[in-house]
Amino acid sequence: MNFELLFEESFQRVIGHGVGITNKGQQFFARFYEIFFEASDEVREKFCHTDMEMQRSFLKKGVYHLISFYLLRSDNDYLSSIALTHNQNHYDIPPELYDIWLEALLKAVAELDPEYRDELRLAWQIVMTPGILFMKYHYAMPGLKQH
Repeated sequence: MNFELLFEESFQRVIGHGVGITNKGQQFFARFYEIFFEASDEVREKFCHTDMEMQRSFLKKGVYHLISFYLLRSDNDYLSSIALTHNQNHYDIPPELYDIWLEALLKAVAELDPEYRDELRLAWQIVMTPGILFMKYHYAMPGLKQH
């Protein structure tokens, strides 16, 4: 089974093409945040003073960088910067919130991809997990260097 292809096809169905957020992408990221906020009081607290329109844009960019991390098996300046700003000395996003983040993402995919099935869930997990592990790893590393 080609999990990269399954992921790519699902990604196009739920987010669409192009640099800007498409209508599908707007719906997907809005639904993701609804699910994410419903999942945890701590998550809601972390975002209580956040410009959500801007945050959805950051999220899409972050998702692209997680995909890049998976494909290249290497970090980049943007992902390293996110890891730094999300560590315990900055935004203080503890590792367990990434598990909630991934589950919310998977639930949004399940709701919005009309071809959703178990293999697609696994494909999304396979692609997103390496970057999430990278973020978790750097949580307690205050000396993370930006490239």
